[in-house]
Amino acid sequence: MGSCGLRMKLNQLRFQTLMDKKLPVVSIITIVYNGVRHIEDTIKSVITQTYPNIEYIIIDGNSTDGTQEVIKRYEHKIARWISEKDRGISDAFNKGIAMASGALIGMINADDWYEPDAIASVVANYTDNNTIICGNVKLYNNDVRFNIKRSSLLKIRREMTVWHPGMFVPSELYKEVGSYDERYKVLMDYDFVVRCVLHGVNFRFVNINISSMRAGGVSNRLISKSMMESLDIKNRYFGRNLMHKIDFVFFSVYYQTVIFLKRLLY
Repeated sequence: MGSCGLRMKLNQLRFQTLMDKKLPVVSIITIVYNGVRHIEDTIKSVITQTYPNIEYIIIDGNSTDGTQEVIKRYEHKIARWISEKDRGISDAFNKGIAMASGALIGMINADDWYEPDAIASVVANYTDNNTIICGNVKLYNNDVRFNIKRSSLLKIRREMTVWHPGMFVPSELYKEVGSYDERYKVLMDYDFVVRCVLHGVNFRFVNINISSMRAGGVSNRLISKSMMESLDIKNRYFGRNLMHKIDFVFFSVYYQTVIFLKRLLY
């Protein structure tokens, strides 16, 4: 059997598994503010998924650059969307979660996009309401060059090592663990993951490319704020110690250097 035939067979098996599970609803949330440059790519990657039972929700922060006009062109494919001012990323995430009715919730922001079979692959690995599913994320440095980023919990006490665009959370966990903390403007996902770990939530890491993202997101643009929030989260949940301060200095210098070199190279 050739590679094409093998892939077709695997897809048939995958969709049979999905049918056996009665196709749970998967809620996908996109938050955006003045993201007209890439929001259409994000929307298309969701509405063209091979998995059929998706509830798509868009939370727009009252954009003024044409983003709303793009959303309106696709609103017949969108379950619900709103456009209003918010109190930041965490608030926008939480608005989307409050609207979601799916068994699983994924977040894909306006600079990111899904692989065509992403949701089908996630549902095929969906086991229970106490397990978060994490797939690989392709991080693009430019239009063609990317690195594969795989999530892990091995270093979660030092830094955020779970890639949010590849993470799918059972909706019940948001009720048990809580949603995103508005005190954090950049690393609210790190705070959420740490709370899940301490709550005894399981993480299932699948070696499948789920989504892609462009380098230069909020955490990169606000690196100093990101490092301060990381230090606060570690002190809050793991106690204050010297290693946290050492990590703060190390990662601050490291990420500033990486960003500088990328600007030179790309």
